[in-house]
Amino acid sequence: MDGQFSSSVSLSSGFGSNSTGGADSENSASQSEFAGRGLSILPDEMVVKVLSNLNFSDISVCRCVNHRWRALIDARHLRALSFCRRLHYRPIRQTVEHYHSFTKNWLTGFSNEGKELAGRLDTLLEHQNFSEILFFSTAELHSRVKSLTCQNVFTGYHSGPIERVSFSPNGRYFATASQDHTAKIWELVGGQWQEHATIGHSGIVNNASFSPDGSRLVTASGDGYAKIWELVAGKWQEMATLWHSSEVTNASFSPDKCHLATASLEGIAKIWKLVDGQWREKFTVQHFTRVVTYNFSPDGSHLVSASFDHTAKVCGLDAAGQWQQKASIQHPGRVNNASFSPDGNYFVTASFDHTAKVCSLDAAGQWLEHSTIWHENLMLDARFSPDGRIITTSECNSATIWRHVDGNWLEEADIEHSDWVADVCFTPNGRLLATTSYDNTVKIWGHFAGQWQEKAIVSGFSEENPVYTASLSPDGSHLVTTFADETVMIWLLKSTGGEDIS
Repeated sequence: MDGQFSSSVSLSSGFGSNSTGGADSENSASQSEFAGRGLSILPDEMVVKVLSNLNFSDISVCRCVNHRWRALIDARHLRALSFCRRLHYRPIRQTVEHYHSFTKNWLTGFSNEGKELAGRLDTLLEHQNFSEILFFSTAELHSRVKSLTCQNVFTGYHSGPIERVSFSPNGRYFATASQDHTAKIWELVGGQWQEHATIGHSGIVNNASFSPDGSRLVTASGDGYAKIWELVAGKWQEMATLWHSSEVTNASFSPDKCHLATASLEGIAKIWKLVDGQWREKFTVQHFTRVVTYNFSPDGSHLVSASFDHTAKVCGLDAAGQWQQKASIQHPGRVNNASFSPDGNYFVTASFDHTAKVCSLDAAGQWLEHSTIWHENLMLDARFSPDGRIITTSECNSATIWRHVDGNWLEEADIEHSDWVADVCFTPNGRLLATTSYDNTVKIWGHFAGQWQEKAIVSGFSEENPVYTASLSPDGSHLVTTFADETVMIWLLKSTGGEDIS
């Protein structure tokens, strides 16, 4: 975190919120309490230093406290810096050529507000934080637009079905993992997407995931290996190989970049740590059968794994920095997913027993079942939104959005498809989500005027070529979809008209 101070002030409504509005309408009690702590008498530079170390939600609330703070936050672009800091990276500087050839023209597609934004950014082009300001501004614009159109701007190919796709944190690269024994990295150059590198394995590649700063990529393969690649002088080079005794189904870095985890068909998840330039195995999570997914907590101190053995297991770092198993959550059916809330104090599991369980960390450091969300059908997926305000679950032909109100999870919106939902993904600000389905559609929903509303549908694909997966770029400007016919498509998202922004 930039600066010298760290904040323990929590102003946003977070997990227990029943608010559906924006920052201007939330948590007035916290605003008043925070405003009364004497910060209003401090010099501007001291106030800026304190505010610049708060998280994005807290800065948004502080912006509503008084006109002086609003002016300081806006003048110093503190929300933009906080938004990008939360993503654990500092964006690669965009060139003037790239800005004028692509970004400026793209912004003008968002009606008058987009044109005004492009004009304001012109005056900030040489600003030291131009990349962060641009990144945040475009993400905000997507959150506020009522409806979008999706324009296909690129189609790439593999020689086998594509398993997963993921963006780098700055949105400059995305990676595809394929059954053709390769992972490909694609790069945005001068406003055009092009193939940048091909990474080979001797088995199918199940996943390819970037590190939080975008400088590394880890691939997981059916050949029993996870390989770590690093961007050196503009080229991706193999730096390390990690081994399992069976197919590696997943591999990803922790948010703090200090650890990575791998999972395999043998029912094992391994945690590795970078020590003196070498990745060393530090802990093994043992399940009885396949580990389907796992996720690190936001601070990297915990990991939760989901398995077909009907359990989700939590392990964490103790006071001595050693990994230990902390809890085992049981389900009557196989567990398909488990993931943490953004503050790391909760995690949610999804199971074939028709339930999603929300577990919380109590004062004694124990993980306990907190509440249960029920579905009529098999629960395929459950996850928190990046802002922690909602949980999305998917079952058969629908994805449901839930909000925590007065101790209960209440259904806020339901996204209907006519066939199985294959994937759900968010933008990092939690205001846009995309669902893919075997009904050959991709639906994009967003939080607009206090409600979740459909913003766009990508459809018209053949029944023989269903959509498999989707990923939204960090700033919400692009959507990547993969298809059964071994292709990957990039879609550019634009506003449909000037009256839609409010």
